Amino acid sequence: MPPKASGPGKLPKNWPPEIRYLTASMYSPTVDAGNKEALRTQSKEFIVCDVPRGPCSLVKITPISSPSHPANGQSGLFAAADLKSGTLVLQYLGEIHVSRATSTPDTLSEPDPHADSNYDLSLDRELRIGIDANHAGNEARFINDYRGIADRPNAEFKEIWNQRTKERGMAVCVLPEGKSGKGKGIKKGQEILISYGRGFWGARKDVVEE
Repeated sequence: MPPKASGPGKLPKNWPPEIRYLTASMYSPTVDAGNKEALRTQSKEFIVCDVPRGPCSLVKITPISSPSHPANGQSGLFAAADLKSGTLVLQYLGEIHVSRATSTPDTLSEPDPHADSNYDLSLDRELRIGIDANHAGNEARFINDYRGIADRPNAEFKEIWNQRTKERGMAVCVLPEGKSGKGKGIKKGQEILISYGRGFWGARKDVVEE
């Protein structure tokens, strides 16, 4: 089932007013011409898709009020329809930026604004390009980590080639069925969950323990 757009100019239900809603990723000034060329170069490894603009009909942003949920008092992303194994749900949108490799005397007074973001997703590790949805993004920014909610994730991030924008990107996909049968799809009303990865939690270990 391909995602459908709800039309330009509309906002998803429960969208926070302080966050800018995007229908396409925006570029940071840190992204130069060489970076843009790399992002506009297609590879056979990417999933080719035509991602529609605007709110996605396959998902809904839902406030969480369960005390046992790790994101209690915040929101999560839930399936608005039954999603089959392998379904591409929606693209992860945000500010595309280049992170600093190291700190130098010239950059110490200008800290990386994305360094501590909980919404920064890696797009190209070699070029240090990321997609940060901290201040601007789409529904994908509300996907929670599975830990403390379920035994395992039911979705994952996959690299895509967006035919509409002719650019690389990252998208949320339902886990494939696989030989183990772990990917059984996501039922309507079920929370969409991914694994943030060890790097995410490792970088925040000291914060969590405080």
